[in-house]
Amino acid sequence: MEYQGGFETFREATRYMFRAPSLFDVLFVLMGLSLAVGFLIVFPYLWSRYRARMDLRKEFFNMGKSMGLDGEEILLLWKCANITREPVKIMQTKAVFERCISKLVKEDSSKIEMVAQIRRKLRFDSLPWFLPLNSTKDIDLYQTGFITYEGHAYSSAVWEKNELELHIAMLDGPAGPIQPGGKVKFSFLREGDGRYYFQGDILRTYRDGTKLVLVLPHTDQLSKIQLRESLRWRVRIPARIHIYRNNSLLSLEEPEDTIEGTIEDLSVQGVRVCLSGFVEVKGGEKVYLNFELKSYPIRTLGTVKNVRGGVDRTCLGIKFENLSKTDEDYIRKFIIEEQRELLRTYKMGEPKEGSSS
Repeated sequence: MEYQGGFETFREATRYMFRAPSLFDVLFVLMGLSLAVGFLIVFPYLWSRYRARMDLRKEFFNMGKSMGLDGEEILLLWKCANITREPVKIMQTKAVFERCISKLVKEDSSKIEMVAQIRRKLRFDSLPWFLPLNSTKDIDLYQTGFITYEGHAYSSAVWEKNELELHIAMLDGPAGPIQPGGKVKFSFLREGDGRYYFQGDILRTYRDGTKLVLVLPHTDQLSKIQLRESLRWRVRIPARIHIYRNNSLLSLEEPEDTIEGTIEDLSVQGVRVCLSGFVEVKGGEKVYLNFELKSYPIRTLGTVKNVRGGVDRTCLGIKFENLSKTDEDYIRKFIIEEQRELLRTYKMGEPKEGSSS
């Protein structure tokens, strides 16, 4: 009997072992496999992503503190920076900063004062003179220009600005009333850069003394007319110059009677040289020029394109005539290196005017 009972048990176990699995069994196994895969693969991946994000956040906050921002200010920037791959760029690149800040102040105008403080601490409240304007926020206060309204142009100046608005004062009285809702065009010349213009709708107007002030919304739709083919870099470099009164005597050999001067801006196409006192020079006259860039000597001939100055000072705009390709490449390299150095010192809070090499 015991033998028969054992056999029955074995047969029942065998029948159970080889029977088709039920739907519950299949689902149970699949669920177990899914949990195992999730634990062994997905969870470590998600955890690594989380840790990387926390490290990125820590780096962001550390950089913010090193730049003088407090916790609340850093947290405000993190709100829109954390969705980007490189959040720290908001504290390094003005264009990225402006895009982020524009969204923040539109969503919550109570943050405008804090944003202004952040802008000053990050040194984004002004733009280096050699960088082009990207937004009306970059325009300097008291920048003069012209407002065009209904076909009439009026002398104007930037009077005030905040994170949302640009206030432009009309220095000339308008021919007729100017009402909110009208469209105006503001054009201005940025020295050493180019001519800019943009259009905007008048949000409101008010009086500041006798001046009518137009309030316009900020825009990044700035148009630019380039006035020069190449950038003129501000420098202060000693130079020697000779003015040829007889063009038949042109030579790269240094003449005996040279005049000492100072190069105040430089490009691959020419220079502006300023001389002490009044010097009689005419446009079109040829000159010999000798100067050094970081101990690299440059000797070239040029043509006087314009003359400015008075009794105490004479400045000549000179176009290079026979500059060698080697010298041109060196000047271009010099300007690029100076730009990089100025950007570095600008971010470090030590702006300088230009090289005195």
